[in-house]
Amino acid sequence: MEDEQAMDKAPDSISIGDMLPSATVVGLIFSIITFAISLAVGYYEISSEPSGSLFSASTISGSIICLVSLLGGVLAVWHFVKEVSPYIKLGQGAALGFLTGAVMVILSAVYGEIWSFIDPDYTDKLVEATIANFEAMEMPDAQKDAMIDSVAGSVRQQSSFVSQVLWGIPVSGILNLLTGMVGVKIFAKKEDEETF
Repeated sequence: MEDEQAMDKAPDSISIGDMLPSATVVGLIFSIITFAISLAVGYYEISSEPSGSLFSASTISGSIICLVSLLGGVLAVWHFVKEVSPYIKLGQGAALGFLTGAVMVILSAVYGEIWSFIDPDYTDKLVEATIANFEAMEMPDAQKDAMIDSVAGSVRQQSSFVSQVLWGIPVSGILNLLTGMVGVKIFAKKEDEETF
């Protein structure tokens, strides 16, 4: 009886607390997937010979990770509709998507910190592999040096917990906010729809 009442929850009575389980479950799953992809690509980059190409595995993986993480907002709304209430407003779907993106970023940053204890040299090896790739490029030395300095600094900065959270939550949150609204349009029922 309580499950039926929970499933009939009106959109006006839905709170952040109601959304948090869906955001946490989906955020956990997608943070594991995206972290595993970035780790696999990072180790591939470390173990491969420098190609001298501007489009490396890490460049392509960033786009793939972004596309995969975009599904978080949609699937969080799907989970919410199945587990909490089939009725959710567009703004609530946006909030759920943003929460899901924030959970993904925070958990991925935590995994990164844990991984730094497992393999403390990972970031340094990745920076060295990136520098070796730039050194193999055919371009003027001044331009090469500028790219090496910029990339080496940004890789180290992006690997810090605070930087990942401060930059990741707004970016991932806003992207998943948009896909959360798409999820509402796809999965949520309208209040005036008849259910049989």
